[in-house]
Amino acid sequence: MRYTSKNLLPILTNLALAMSTMKDSTCKVNPYDVIIVGGGLSGLVVARNLPEKRWKLLEASERLGGRLQNDIVSDKIDLGGAWVWPQQRQMSRLCTSLGIDFFTQPDDPSSLRIVGGAANIIKKLVNELNENAKDDESDSGRIETGAPVVACRRESDSLVSVDLASGETLYAKNVVFACPPRLVHMHVQFHPSLSISKARAMEFSQTWMAGVTKVALVYHKPRFWPLYESNGGFQPGYNRPAFQVYDATPHDESVSALTFFTLASLSNKENDDAKLARDCAEQMSQSFSTQTLREIPNIAQDILAYDEFYVQRWPQEKYISEDADPRGIAPHPQPLFELATSEWDGMLLFAGTESDQMSPGVMEGAVNAALRVADEINRRLSNQ
Repeated sequence: MRYTSKNLLPILTNLALAMSTMKDSTCKVNPYDVIIVGGGLSGLVVARNLPEKRWKLLEASERLGGRLQNDIVSDKIDLGGAWVWPQQRQMSRLCTSLGIDFFTQPDDPSSLRIVGGAANIIKKLVNELNENAKDDESDSGRIETGAPVVACRRESDSLVSVDLASGETLYAKNVVFACPPRLVHMHVQFHPSLSISKARAMEFSQTWMAGVTKVALVYHKPRFWPLYESNGGFQPGYNRPAFQVYDATPHDESVSALTFFTLASLSNKENDDAKLARDCAEQMSQSFSTQTLREIPNIAQDILAYDEFYVQRWPQEKYISEDADPRGIAPHPQPLFELATSEWDGMLLFAGTESDQMSPGVMEGAVNAALRVADEINRRLSNQ
């Protein structure tokens, strides 16, 4: 028989379908123990606490770390989560195990910051997970970025599938969503549907940092402001976008820095980072007490003379916020029991800081939730 492009097409199509079916069957025969959706702090800690388990971590964006991020130059200034408090035991244990130190927040002795910035935790976790994978070829490619999940299905009493936006389908005995519940509710289809109480809790949950734009002003000289001036709140308004400021000087004091929590829409509508930074500096320069202005006559002008600035617009992060231009700041997340409960007889689990029942909305909550889920998975798999 003479083969032409016309009669080869159905043959090649059938061959492709056969190979796809074969791959699909192979995946179902040898599923992952766990698929983790979300590569922020919580998702990475879940992975770290699944020793001897075959897992896969899927991160929708092109970087790991979620809402922990440092500046791109010194890599020391927090542009996301920043603080830890002494009573937060799980964060303390995690950082100690990773060889990371704390230092006292310069203008608030009741709180701590992380040496090297909070994103240092992410680097250490990823390095550790990659090192542990080197000895096992089957673990290659366990962490995948740029892999948004669009659907999750219960295939049977022991198998769950995950559909990626790329068209690929993966299978696992357990699936963990370690990402903002509200965005999961909006962008992931579940078959069968989640319980009404779970879906409602996810829909109305508040996502930590989602409405905040952080602005850091950096000075190439030692700190020149009194510490009592750099930890406080502002009254925001037109061209006054900041509602909070703190001293963001890194532990090594190689530079000095101020970081502002802002509602960026109060500055401009054009996403003009330079204007936003300038507005924050002017707002700070106008806030000094009479005593400070008398003791440091040039402080208002010096505040305006920053050497660098960094702006992190969390509302515009596709996989963190559902509102790119918020008009207000949402309240801090509160414990919601429904966000922590598992579904599908325990095969579908939920981590992420918003799901924690003790410290939602901070790094401690992300770690607490991860440990809860990892413990539940380890117990479940040990009984199979």
